[in-house]
Amino acid sequence: MALRDFRSTGLKLMVQAISDREFILQQVVRMLLENVETSNESNLVLQLALTELVKQVMRELAQAGAANQLQGKLLQTAIQTTMQLLEARAATVNQGDLSPYWARIARSLRWVAKEMTTLGLRLQEARQGEVMRAPKVVSAAPVPFQITELGSRGHLEGLIVHPLADCRLDLERVQQSYRVQASRGYPWEVESEGITFVVEADSSIITFLEGFPDAVVEQAKSALEQLAHDLYTSVGAG
Repeated sequence: MALRDFRSTGLKLMVQAISDREFILQQVVRMLLENVETSNESNLVLQLALTELVKQVMRELAQAGAANQLQGKLLQTAIQTTMQLLEARAATVNQGDLSPYWARIARSLRWVAKEMTTLGLRLQEARQGEVMRAPKVVSAAPVPFQITELGSRGHLEGLIVHPLADCRLDLERVQQSYRVQASRGYPWEVESEGITFVVEADSSIITFLEGFPDAVVEQAKSALEQLAHDLYTSVGAG
């Protein structure tokens, strides 16, 4: 179940990127306070919420550059961190025995952890790469943003976009015009012009272009600029 499945079904798919972990944590705490372990159905809801919370923590660890330091222990560290988040609220939450949930999460998220570790390492390498030229600032957009080329001189490895103002990510609009894989929450994979772009929880968009011919690189730049224009929406927008 993706994060959006926990939100009201009538709510437009416009999400605030920075609040995901807290949102899910609040839902888990609420369920624990309400003692949802009264039926198989409520047990499943809690399991899904805990799983989504662990995935969000894994994403944050990977984005922070911890994937390399953890040496294959990203999932284990994420579960421990999630336990600590719940323990920090132990004064108001009677957790009960959650060990069966953690065991199932450890089994179900093994491959997700590997994928996030790989992506985290690639993001870290790209972000630590030498900036090849000054970022391009696009101000004629609903939310201004900058596009930065990454890599060593004469060897473009990727492009990354960062918004220059507070924004929301308009998934509903993007899904109407692009092929999107977002069933697991962040990171989203958005395909445009045959090129895959990765949307991260910090609102950045990145694509890897190592080895691509110049014509494809120019195509990627144009497609990335359009995607950022469509994706970023002002926080105050309806």
